[in-house]
Amino acid sequence: MAIQTIDGVLAGALPPQDIFKVGTAPESGGRYHSHWYAAGRPGAATAPTDGVNGAVLTTHTAAIPFTNPSGGALTYIARWEMATTVACTLLLCDRLWHNSGLSVTATTLQSITSPTWPARDLNGTTSGNGVFVGLEVSTVTGAGTPTCTLTYTDEAGNTGATATYLALTAANVGSFDFWPLASGDFGVRAVTGYQQSATRTSGAIHLVAFRVLAWLPCGSTNVAGSIDALSSGMIRLYDNTVPFIVQLPTTSTGTNLSGRLVYTQG
Repeated sequence: MAIQTIDGVLAGALPPQDIFKVGTAPESGGRYHSHWYAAGRPGAATAPTDGVNGAVLTTHTAAIPFTNPSGGALTYIARWEMATTVACTLLLCDRLWHNSGLSVTATTLQSITSPTWPARDLNGTTSGNGVFVGLEVSTVTGAGTPTCTLTYTDEAGNTGATATYLALTAANVGSFDFWPLASGDFGVRAVTGYQQSATRTSGAIHLVAFRVLAWLPCGSTNVAGSIDALSSGMIRLYDNTVPFIVQLPTTSTGTNLSGRLVYTQG
């Protein structure tokens, strides 16, 4: 049965998961940046090697640790608090899928057949409601500012939708641009292709399907911002969630993160 009261939140609270990340420099203020490859706790990820069709994720050593509840219990965020060395906004996200093997020099369509997402969209299904796709850099890219196009199936099952964004040249490790969806779309059910209008020259890039779980403003340096079960609206984390942090920076200065995430189950 879902937790119904604050007493239930407190009774089900688990020991906190401490988070420490040494961030690499983002490209600029206002460009999203992933801490998937940042050193700290949890440790830095290695680049995916699953091929262009990718693999769904139900656990990962680079994710903030998460354990499924037992006995039919549900999981929520009880409290999330973080301090940062640069004012920014943090996004706690669930990583559903990622891939590898994309060419950074090809300008033709690179076809992708992504598997069915895990049942962790906004409604706990595989339809993709609330699921976005980002392009994450694991090796610094070379010169080139292509227009990047994603072809996808939307959350309602409509095929052939497209979305675009303009890439930055020499994108740093952790660069995490994600596509605004086509008008009327509320999520991505499947990825069917990626195309760029010009070469990036070099580097390594990956597509990542993810869902944003929570936003956390950190408006003052080295002063923790926080949300709890009440202020966040009882955010549900479905079984096999793979939590990681994406940053919306205000500057191009590398940002260190420290804090903790507390789950509650009941």
